Amino acid sequence: MYFIFVSNDNEAARQFETVLKRVDGTKLLITLANGFDLIRYLQDVKRGESYPDLIVLNPKFLRLNGLDLLELLKTDDMYRLIPVIMLLPESNVVQEALCNRLYTDFMPSPTDQEEWEGAVNKMCTVCA
Repeated sequence: MYFIFVSNDNEAARQFETVLKRVDGTKLLITLANGFDLIRYLQDVKRGESYPDLIVLNPKFLRLNGLDLLELLKTDDMYRLIPVIMLLPESNVVQEALCNRLYTDFMPSPTDQEEWEGAVNKMCTVCA
């Protein structure tokens, strides 16, 4: 089982990885910097290999932002069944409506260690 975390925020990626190892050390984490890297990675998955158990998107990254990437993933027959969680930096009705329309979970972007622990615990529970 593995997760993919897509963010150009190195500190967020490091925090996610640290907490994930502590919460569930059996899950592999692949960190990618942007949406193009994610699409390239998914296209390289060979027949018989599995897609990730969860993709976690930060909506603000360079080269194909998270919201555009989310729409691309959820409208493509190959990828639409991969669970995605969008980390939203602030309450935003437009972004939340897009997530709801695309049947995607979202949560506030964690800002401290305690929030990261809660978020990762929730993600691991959903993908158990």
